[in-house]
Amino acid sequence: MKLPKKKTPQPASTEPETTAQAAQWTNGGLLGARGVTIAIAAALVCGPAALTLTVLSGGGSSEAAPRAVSSEQASPLQQSAGSFAAGFVGAWLAADRDNSSALDAYTTANIELPKTGFQYRDLVVASSTTTRDGLAQVVVAANVKDDTIDADKGDQWPRRYFQVTVTDGGNKLSAVGLPAPVAGPRHTTDGSSLGYGETLATNSAAGKAVNAFLAAYLTGQGDTEPYTAPSKSIPPIDPAPYTSLSISTLTATTAPSEHPTDGATVNVYATVTASNSVGQQVTATYPITLRARADRWEVSALGTAPTLSNSDAATPAPSATPAPTEGN
Repeated sequence: MKLPKKKTPQPASTEPETTAQAAQWTNGGLLGARGVTIAIAAALVCGPAALTLTVLSGGGSSEAAPRAVSSEQASPLQQSAGSFAAGFVGAWLAADRDNSSALDAYTTANIELPKTGFQYRDLVVASSTTTRDGLAQVVVAANVKDDTIDADKGDQWPRRYFQVTVTDGGNKLSAVGLPAPVAGPRHTTDGSSLGYGETLATNSAAGKAVNAFLAAYLTGQGDTEPYTAPSKSIPPIDPAPYTSLSISTLTATTAPSEHPTDGATVNVYATVTASNSVGQQVTATYPITLRARADRWEVSALGTAPTLSNSDAATPAPSATPAPTEGN
């Protein structure tokens, strides 16, 4: 790439022409970009929906992204565009006057590069959509070190978002233009209203079933199988991350019977506090679907979307998904 030698780098700003300047890798050169693409590619195969990351709740693509065309199955372009865009953003952020070889693999644009650039970490694909023109619009997120923020507060790594347009013309991925800084997804601390209007006692038939199941699931106190519906395998987290569990609140969409008829279902919502052996604790919430069999309640689904009130969304039918992915 031919680069001008006498231009003075502009100070950092939010304008595309200056933020398009790049910087030193936090973890070193092109190797970092290749590392993140392995995990990203796995998510991309699952389709665009799997790529949207909710930051403890707020998902969606950037406001700058064009309206997407919905698709049942990810196209080859969609499957590959995310890893390509992530690599491009990483190289774009990392490049400087002394080293732009990684960036050269993505663009031949004549870019004014800085002497010292941006450090970044936690590079991920935030969303990937397809425009009506058949282009892939990918939003990549990263924590970028900002030395302009009050130094007394220590190193600052605000979350930044960058949009990349990708095309597969000629069966070869290429970028249309350069990455563009965009606003991140909007989110709020005000959650939607839940549709669980009935308070359940923990010593009720349904409450006991939920408590026994979650104790086995989170603390390893027995197996989950005795508390799940037949053919519904929901294995416990292994190794168990906690040693004790208490249910703070337990609510349901309708009041479950103490002697339910076979096949009856009810959605419940449990707020629990789990602690480990050194006193650390977390408070978590679990949407759970219960199904009745042989005069008792059993867990038929865990980790499904919560039931919302009618003012926020229609009440969904109980999900048949038997188990979430195991994690920490």
